[in-house]
Amino acid sequence: MNNEAITALIYDNQNTLLKQRGITRNQEKEIYSTLGSKPIKIITGFRRTGKSFLAKQIAAKCTLEKGILPDNILYMNFEDYRLTEVLNAKQLGDVYDVFIAKIARKGRKILIFDEIQNIENWEKFIRTIYEKHDNTEIIITGSNSELLSSELGSRLSGRFIEFFILPFSFHEMLIYRGITINETNDWLKNKTEIEKYFFEYVKFGGLPEIFEISSDDAKTSYLSGILNKVILDDIVKRFAVANIDLLERTINYTLACSGNIVSFNRIGNHIKNMGIKAKPETIINYMNYFKKVFSIFELDRFDNKKNRFFSTLKKFFAVDTGLITLTGEINNAGFRLENIVFLELLRQKKHCGYEAAASGGEIDFIYRTNADNHQKIQVCQALTEENKKRELGNFGLLKTNTDDKNLLLSLDNEETPITYNKETIERKNIIKWLLGI
Repeated sequence: MNNEAITALIYDNQNTLLKQRGITRNQEKEIYSTLGSKPIKIITGFRRTGKSFLAKQIAAKCTLEKGILPDNILYMNFEDYRLTEVLNAKQLGDVYDVFIAKIARKGRKILIFDEIQNIENWEKFIRTIYEKHDNTEIIITGSNSELLSSELGSRLSGRFIEFFILPFSFHEMLIYRGITINETNDWLKNKTEIEKYFFEYVKFGGLPEIFEISSDDAKTSYLSGILNKVILDDIVKRFAVANIDLLERTINYTLACSGNIVSFNRIGNHIKNMGIKAKPETIINYMNYFKKVFSIFELDRFDNKKNRFFSTLKKFFAVDTGLITLTGEINNAGFRLENIVFLELLRQKKHCGYEAAASGGEIDFIYRTNADNHQKIQVCQALTEENKKRELGNFGLLKTNTDDKNLLLSLDNEETPITYNKETIERKNIIKWLLGI
């Protein structure tokens, strides 16, 4: 790649970056507040969650509020076809040298490297810049947790800050749609429209680009393309997976079972019943790959007697409910709602587990509110006479502490606390809970 082509690419990226427009996401404020500090900023998350957009948005904001010159911003997306000749740290260094010699001016600089894990020995380049240039802000994005378990993680331990990005929350989706919710009256004024958007969110999820697609078929096609990209590029190529059919069947089954208690044996037996042989260690490896690319998350069982988490039987949740739609599981509304609640608790940085009794009783989520007490959450589509025993009875069945708080989330509008088997249970409409009202 010659110097003229590099210079043109850098200028093109700068011009695009300065035109960034979009809603202010919660993480933007968090990341922006750390700028000026020495640590490298690393933004990770599932594909198409808005990591690179967020990084560019922050850089553009710096030109307005922190006096950073546009010429001092270097943005490189290593999935850009124009960078196919940049394969290793030395070639990346050549790009940086052109930036410094031909474009950059005096003053603080911002370097943004998108999907940098595609570059061989990228850690060495980043470490060199980090150690030699104090007046340089480094922002890295990646769709693979290997980014932090690499040489950078070991050599620069304590010298980077990680920011994990999820798809849009429902609250962020509404802001994108032009609906601002600050109080209950905002909810009441826009209730019909909000509920319409919520059911769209339940079905197709919160990946930002999905909101620009009008037809359901096109949305499904878009999501399918992303999942295929994750399977073929992020997993098959990176981890040298040979049995692509088994990999696809495993991820499809896992996504279809989102919110269910499963074991690796159950997954293996399902695959076996389809006439496919798979070793248990292969299934375990595949599940680890899915986690490494942030397509699924796992939830461990909480043992209330020993006040700790166990990892034998797990629940798995999808990073986005739109991926569940791809499996054809369109009638499991309760589990989709549970998946949405899990992602919101993840955004709130709650360290959750689930509870399960020997009798079969289950609490969907539990987390500590302090050293001794817990918040318990049950999620259902609607509370009925038929499911009341299952949804409410388990709060008392799985008693951990007299000061534990009980919460039932549903689509019901009724929010009056209810007492069941001497347990007081708060009730909340799940949409209002997601909106914080």
